[in-house]
Order: sequence, then structure tokens, then C-alpha cells
Amino acid sequence: MPLPSLEQVLSAVPDGRPDPFAPVAAAVSASAQESSASDADQPQGLGLQVQGVLAVGGQRRALVTTSEGSGPVCVGARGRCPGESSGLLPVGWVVQTIDLRRGCLTVSVAGQTESPFCIA
Repeated sequence: MPLPSLEQVLSAVPDGRPDPFAPVAAAVSASAQESSASDADQPQGLGLQVQGVLAVGGQRRALVTTSEGSGPVCVGARGRCPGESSGLLPVGWVVQTIDLRRGCLTVSVAGQTESPFCIA
């Protein structure tokens, strides 16, 4: 039995989205409403922006940009992911949840839960 041709293989695989990290249309409108309503409630000075969310080996991660740099954060103290020695977030910040469907992460600062940060 011969192997399938390149064209057969490519036609059997559905095309994906041009940008796999782009938010889903329904999630954009919901997160945009939430972020505009809660911008004043979020901690200032860090400039935290969520660029994307993903699951890696069953672990949820958010790709963020802060005034300190960019990188992944995971649930836990300072957003540290396994195998990382330092966190991207300041001391006292804890990533509580990462919501893959909505593209949001929730943090607590000094024990106080903040409004979610969502993909802009």
C-alpha cells in the first residue's frame, strides 16, 4: 500500500486559525467589557497584560507582559512555573486561576483577590 501524497495529507488536515493565540470572538467581547469595567480596580505599577493562555502537559499557563519583562506564569506564588527559580510577578502576588476559555488570570495581592486580567 503506497503512502499518501503530500496533497492528500494536507487536504485531510483542517486549516487552523491564522493566530492560535488570538481570543475567540465571544471571549473578546466579554473580556473587553470586564476589563474596561475593572481597570480602575486592578493594581497599578506592574502593567500586567495577558497575551495568551495555554495548557502545557495538563498545566495551565498564561503568557504575560509586565514592566519587568515577558514570559509564562503558572498558578502559585509569583506565578512561578515548575523549574523556574524566580517569578515574573512581584513578591506578595499569587496567581489564583488561569481560565483557558475566557483568556483570563486571577491574582491576589497581599491576600486580596483582584479583578481578572484578560487578553486585551
